[in-house]
Amino acid sequence: MLFKSNGKLLLSSEYLVMDGAKSIALPAKLTQDLSVSKCDENTIEWQSFDKHENLWYEDRFIVENNDLVNLGKENIISEKIISLLNHIIKKNDLKSILGNKFVAKLNFDKEWGLGSSSTFVNNLAKWANVDPYKLLFSTFKGSGYDIACCDVNHPIIYNKMGNSICINKANFNPPFIENLFLIYLGKKQNTQTSIENYSKSQFNKVESIKKINRICDEFLKCNDLIHFEELIQEHESIISKAISINPIQKSTFIGYKDGKIKSLGSWGGDFILVTTKNQDLTYFRNRGLNTIIPLKEMVYLG
Repeated sequence: MLFKSNGKLLLSSEYLVMDGAKSIALPAKLTQDLSVSKCDENTIEWQSFDKHENLWYEDRFIVENNDLVNLGKENIISEKIISLLNHIIKKNDLKSILGNKFVAKLNFDKEWGLGSSSTFVNNLAKWANVDPYKLLFSTFKGSGYDIACCDVNHPIIYNKMGNSICINKANFNPPFIENLFLIYLGKKQNTQTSIENYSKSQFNKVESIKKINRICDEFLKCNDLIHFEELIQEHESIISKAISINPIQKSTFIGYKDGKIKSLGSWGGDFILVTTKNQDLTYFRNRGLNTIIPLKEMVYLG
């Protein structure tokens, strides 16, 4: 059996999506695959390969005193897998997971922040026929927007209010799409740590969410690059105050004059969204940032 799930990019709201803000999420064209086959009936085997087909994780699991345990060294990945499998056991039974070999294959760089965890969880949920959101929340913190991107090929508006999740198809394919680029900053941001830090922040969430919701609506209606850049600046200012981090164009790329820069996801790592009026990104290449991808090539638009 083979399962596939799309990666993701969060265009708006960032951390505020966890507190009920509307967000624009863009499914990536790159996937993670999961194949499941039979193996020794008393074990579970797991292998994970990166996009270059290099094995980067491997472990085996058995039942010991009615508990799942891994046979390899203690590590956080095996702990997460055990937690996820225990959730599946509660919904199904132990026999349903024993005797299976799972092979995960990433089709994007696992350092890019495109959803190596969420795509893995969604694939596992499809195999086990369980709710992917409940499976995700059993082990990981977050809003669940990444799960919502896994099985769609168009932009979405994602909104989570308490335990209620609302997902609507969105139209995002602005006339200035040729002026939008993704640039990888060369470092992976720890999403779980960032979420914990955000949860301790003190700011006016109600007012911030109200402003972000308005910007989200305007992003979708925007037909002018200059106005889009103004919205980016306003959005950056709101999130900056919420997490007490300076916008990256002010802190790191103050010399960039051809457009505006928007942090994505956890801020400080992974990708940034860059606008450019003249499609000249030499400024970034001169700083060693050579992973530059047109937005339209990375994500599904519509």
